[in-house]
Amino acid sequence: MHLPNRLVSPFLAILLLCSISITSFAAPHNSRQLYERIRPSVVEVVTKNRTNLGVSSVASGFVTHRKDWVITNYHAISDSIFEPDDHTLQIVSMDQGELKAEIVAVDIQNDLAILKVEQTLRVPLLELRETLPDRGESGYSMGKPGGYQHSIVTGTFNGVTDKTSTPLIIFSGAINGGMSGGPTLDAEGRVLGVNVATSTQYQLVGLAVPAEAVGQMIRSKTPQKPPSLDELRKDIARQVSAFNQQIVMRFDLPTHSVRRLGPFQVRGDISRDQPCSAARKDTPNDHYKRVDQRCDSSTSLYISDQQNAGHIVMGSFWFSSEKMSAHGLARLVEDQLTRLRNVKDNDGPTASWNCTEQRLRGRFDLPIQLHACRRAVEKLPGLFDYRFRYTPLVSGQDALLVAIGMSGFDDQSARAILLKSMDSLSFTPKSKP
Repeated sequence: MHLPNRLVSPFLAILLLCSISITSFAAPHNSRQLYERIRPSVVEVVTKNRTNLGVSSVASGFVTHRKDWVITNYHAISDSIFEPDDHTLQIVSMDQGELKAEIVAVDIQNDLAILKVEQTLRVPLLELRETLPDRGESGYSMGKPGGYQHSIVTGTFNGVTDKTSTPLIIFSGAINGGMSGGPTLDAEGRVLGVNVATSTQYQLVGLAVPAEAVGQMIRSKTPQKPPSLDELRKDIARQVSAFNQQIVMRFDLPTHSVRRLGPFQVRGDISRDQPCSAARKDTPNDHYKRVDQRCDSSTSLYISDQQNAGHIVMGSFWFSSEKMSAHGLARLVEDQLTRLRNVKDNDGPTASWNCTEQRLRGRFDLPIQLHACRRAVEKLPGLFDYRFRYTPLVSGQDALLVAIGMSGFDDQSARAILLKSMDSLSFTPKSKP
């Protein structure tokens, strides 16, 4: 029952605050007490396959802010967004069993989701601590690994990683499969973060999304009722476009590097901390030498098992020959371009490629032949995959081919990255003896 503020007496207000404090904030004497207190508020998040009635994925979640809301990871529930005819979403409570759930909001960059449960959960609300833990501070991680009983893991916090697109708390404790979406807790049982991943290179290194991101999502994405699937997908597309704008800003920094490939100058990185690598590829039987430069962005957004967004692959291929004629070298580049044009139509849940050819002018009026392909990303309006191939039209003993692949971009961001790549291109003819 809702009581208006003016009807709550000072004594009742103090009593309510005290009861909340006793339920949510009392510091435990040990991990056993914390486990018993937090366990009812940690639930299992299950995605079931309608086709074979099996389980598609199992994760964890926890209750905060409202007793009919559950916080979990976005990646744990994405199947129900993009394959709703094949999957159902539910949570499993310790006392109330299996309950249907709907998606209220998602934050794909922080890998978070809010679920609304069909019944009010009879569990305590966990408190969020929206400040980062100190290095060396003790804490806990909770969840249901592999669908087994609730587990609690003891560890310490060791700062924040800068190797991901968003900051993640480093936790020296094992976050096992199935614990994703569960809470990372401080010694008092307050939620410091959301379990999201474990290192594939190092043992006992877990990662958690800071609780501040959870608080921001709760405050900014609280519709009166769960959105429709179309509304949810449009919101995901908007979030991807915002992420793409961040990539464009990093790509546009004036401190970017360039590399000389013979008489050509090309872009030498994707961002300041993502340099390209180069290697010679010629063989003794070839009548030409070849140097390849390859760049691969280290970050991307998970959309579904079939689709990532914000991923860039870029390659620059320099060919040089003193034995081949200019016509023969041009044929060689054309053969390479033809191979790169042969993009597949069946590698992902997307539409067919739509390709165009055009001639442009780059820096210093350099003529450029561009082959551009685009295909729509299914169920995410305004997002596309792109394949750009371009070559400067120059004569002589040298030729260059640049190839760029982008996954899950909007037109404006993709065009900006293409033009910035072309803006780095220049050609200095070799002086004749």
